[in-house]
Amino acid sequence: MFGDSAEMMSYILKMGFVALALLVIIYLILRLLFRLESKAKSPYAILEERFATGEISEEEFVKRKNMLK
Repeated sequence: MFGDSAEMMSYILKMGFVALALLVIIYLILRLLFRLESKAKSPYAILEERFATGEISEEEFVKRKNMLK
């Protein structure tokens, strides 16, 4: 299969490059997936945000907060 050590070294380098490229691709995909998951807000966080911006009153906030429990 390998005529000399230069061919063998070339083959090893090519396979190493392919393995490295696959690892980088897998890493980027996993990083993207976990980033998307972490951006999802909990219902309580959304409720707090709406209260902080004045979108709902304190009474409405307390009422909805109790409903979430």
